[in-house]
Amino acid sequence: MLSNWRLYLLLSIFLGCAALVNAAPYEWNYPAPVLTPSAGSNNGKVVFFDVSHGGTEGNADWVIDGGFSDFANALKNVGYTVKEYRGVDKNNDGIIQFVDDYTSPSAGASAANEAIISYSAISAADVLVFAESNRPFTQAELTALEQFLADGKGIFFIADHYNADRNLNTWDSTEVYNGYNRSNLAKYNVGGAYGDLRNPGSATAGWLASNFGIRFRFNAINWLSGASGIQPASQVEGLTTGVTPVLMAAGATLAITDPTRAKGLVYFSASDNPSAWNYAVDSGLYFGGTAEGPYVAIAKSGAGKAAFIGDSSPIEDSSTKYRREDSGGTKSTYPGWTDSGNAAQLSVNIVNWLATTESYTHFNSSAHPSGTATPNPMASEELTDPDNGQPWTNPSGSYDPWNPASFANGAYGAPYNVGGGTSSSSSSSSSSSSSSSGGTGIASVSAALAASTGTNLTVRGVITQAINGIYALEIADENNTSATIYVKLESQYRSEFSPQNNPSIVGETLQVSGRRDVYMSQPSIEYVTDMQIVAASGGALSVAEALAEPVSTPVTAVGVITQAINGIYALEMADESNGAATIYVKLESQYRVDFSPQNDPTLIGKTLLVSGVRDNYQSQPSIEYVTAMELISDGGSTGNCGSASAVSVDTAYASSTGTDLTVVGEVVAGVNNPYALELADLNSSTTVYVKLESGQRAQFSPANNPAILGEVIEVVGKRDLYMSYPSLEYVSSLQILNNCN
Repeated sequence: MLSNWRLYLLLSIFLGCAALVNAAPYEWNYPAPVLTPSAGSNNGKVVFFDVSHGGTEGNADWVIDGGFSDFANALKNVGYTVKEYRGVDKNNDGIIQFVDDYTSPSAGASAANEAIISYSAISAADVLVFAESNRPFTQAELTALEQFLADGKGIFFIADHYNADRNLNTWDSTEVYNGYNRSNLAKYNVGGAYGDLRNPGSATAGWLASNFGIRFRFNAINWLSGASGIQPASQVEGLTTGVTPVLMAAGATLAITDPTRAKGLVYFSASDNPSAWNYAVDSGLYFGGTAEGPYVAIAKSGAGKAAFIGDSSPIEDSSTKYRREDSGGTKSTYPGWTDSGNAAQLSVNIVNWLATTESYTHFNSSAHPSGTATPNPMASEELTDPDNGQPWTNPSGSYDPWNPASFANGAYGAPYNVGGGTSSSSSSSSSSSSSSSGGTGIASVSAALAASTGTNLTVRGVITQAINGIYALEIADENNTSATIYVKLESQYRSEFSPQNNPSIVGETLQVSGRRDVYMSQPSIEYVTDMQIVAASGGALSVAEALAEPVSTPVTAVGVITQAINGIYALEMADESNGAATIYVKLESQYRVDFSPQNDPTLIGKTLLVSGVRDNYQSQPSIEYVTAMELISDGGSTGNCGSASAVSVDTAYASSTGTDLTVVGEVVAGVNNPYALELADLNSSTTVYVKLESGQRAQFSPANNPAILGEVIEVVGKRDLYMSYPSLEYVSSLQILNNCN
């Protein structure tokens, strides 16, 4: 198995090298960014853009130095100080840590969670912007927002279509803002800090309707030409001055339940022809026209104000900062800020209005006219959840939307930056290194000992003894037996992995996934999610580590074969964690028949263990004077799926551009619809894009055939780059594989 030989380290530890000094996890992305206007233009007002509850999941990148940078810079240019709001630093370590207090709603988790909203933390702002929040608010947070509004402040709620569940946690922004999930299942009666979050089945219930007389609908609509029912500026506080039709690229509308507190700015006009989004889970478009409710609206809540829009597309730009949480892939956003259907002028107008304190409390006068109630503010389709409380699609690999430690390198909230290190404070968008497969890799026992308590990681070491009878064991570092750590055994693992129950396991190499903790006052791995016996590494280096060794140093290294070099005389192998890190292996005559990719092209994608001397070959780093070579995998784990020559997505990602490959993976998303799809590894969060030829798009494009999502397929094509991301192109064959395991 390829996974048995991955030798990534959580912390960069190179054998025989000078130690590298790295910052602690998470520090790569701190402090939070701030945009300051020039002294001459400063209006004294402050706008916070919230990321404490999401806005960076999936392809979303709604941060002021990323996909919302055009919006943020426009505000700075008219005098606002713009800050990213992340939460409350309770332990004063300079970093905001999210602790799951939703799926584990205990008082302890709530006390530890720092990604929260408190009144004191947001009180310095005049306007608070929420963009596609994907995690619900606690009751205390909603109280803090009400207090913020009572001060005469303003909130801008930017939502998207129903089921924009970008982090796959079964919540999207329409639900978060409304204050309840679309589902009425018992599991949404969360309790703890959250209370009952089930669908109340009433348009006037829920936090948003109770405070503003408005709710987001659960529809999903396309109208790229732009909603053109723009209300006269004199009727809507002057906010539509200079506004033209606003595009909707899969968005939602709202329903006004109290026209003395809410009114629409932009509607579908009689000449508009919106349609349901292709992926809508219900009819998508309920009534049409103005009866669908406003696309953009404003509201009063006592002294406070709010504004709402049902799509991020007309506000976002294409300058993304972060990587995807699930795969580490580069994000793709819509350049709506400069599109002909942009909401640029409208958004600035809205913030100016929200930032201006005024004494009126309702829309019920000639100066502040009332709105129009939406005829049917809760369609029958909105009373239940067609997904039955399930996410848009199931998370793949080890990705857990409630656990930032599982986020891919370079994602917002992930411990590490794009390259996996932590010493740089620069954003991931400025990194030129290739993305890794998205996880933190496999740590040695020494690296696990150095990791912070609470870190999720996978560790390998040699089993030495039982600890506390059947309840735990000890593993030692493969290269330093004095470095040991305890592993607490959950009940399901004790029969096979307890040395007391199974003495023969002592001396075996264990790979274990869990959380760094303390057990019986000793460093430990607990909350274990996976355990397996693997082959001993024998101190083998990764390709990246071998590259760091001085010339003339004896090395044993492991990597993925990517191509032949100089005909039959050498090969190239890539680091399993970073396909951009490669080294040549010069083949002595006795190895050319069995190990030259020119003689045997099926070697490409297989994992090689090689011993020799660090050198340079054809002016490139190399391993020469080889004394031993051994294939230790067949090209990546594809389970029992596909052709004998098929390799995993992990292997495809690490392979060189131009390599012909047969790859097995799971279809997880459409890309540049309908022109490509995203293919995920069956055992990790690594993904590649697959560019579809015209004849393949009807069946295999998720845009044309949503049923393909979740299918395991085999792809025959050439390793390439599509939209600057590792891809398979020139695809000659695609087939769905059944009964894979």
